[in-house]
Amino acid sequence: MSEIRVILALARNDFSYFFRTKWLMAVLLSLNLSDMLVVALVYERMMTFDYFAYFVPAVIIMGLFAASMDTGRRIWLALRENVIQYELSLPVSTQGIVIAYLLAGGAAALVYASSLMAIALIVLPANAIWTALVLLPFLFVLAMGLAGIAATLAAIASTHGEFFFAFQNILQVTLLTLSTVYYPIEIIQNYLPPILVTVVSANPLSLTVEALRQFAFVGVPIDMGYLVNILLASLPFTIIGALAYWSALRKLQVNGKI
Repeated sequence: MSEIRVILALARNDFSYFFRTKWLMAVLLSLNLSDMLVVALVYERMMTFDYFAYFVPAVIIMGLFAASMDTGRRIWLALRENVIQYELSLPVSTQGIVIAYLLAGGAAALVYASSLMAIALIVLPANAIWTALVLLPFLFVLAMGLAGIAATLAAIASTHGEFFFAFQNILQVTLLTLSTVYYPIEIIQNYLPPILVTVVSANPLSLTVEALRQFAFVGVPIDMGYLVNILLASLPFTIIGALAYWSALRKLQVNGKI
């Protein structure tokens, strides 16, 4: 029980740190709101369909992605500034520290995405608000998966900050580009080879944003099988990230450095 309290305390501390960085919140919100209220409206004039209604739910997922990736920055700073060494001295296992950071990353990203969802419900009223609430746990699982990827990048580039931010940008471009965040799958099929179309379809960002569009904003009844697919696509990210971060902590314990 004492270890659980320590895990929750570490998670609460990391969770609060995300919202204490006011400059980061201001930058993220300004970028997401500009996407929602400027980019979507401009692009709508260039599309043959209602791109505003299509893109606004995507901004929620883009915000979730950005907030989840910030978990990697906090982990990288903790490794660089010897905060992790202090945490390893606490009555908590390395697995507990990993769980704490992933829980905090998922929770922070979910709260941030929920704020964007509240704005989206104002500019694009949902047909099934309760359905949007049902989707929140699945957004949390995706956020934990993305936080796991961020933890992996932080562990790999823990001694070279410039590498971490380079890796993060590469990952962001790859995952967002190879998804249906920006364009429908029907358009993507016209330009990408079949194997990449399969990757786009299986991308958890694609699955989650389509769930928001169809179930929350269009009002299509929830398909539980589709929600299970979101879980199956997101969990591998969480597992890989947790193992990579755990491995980095074990190496730190043995060698005194990563």
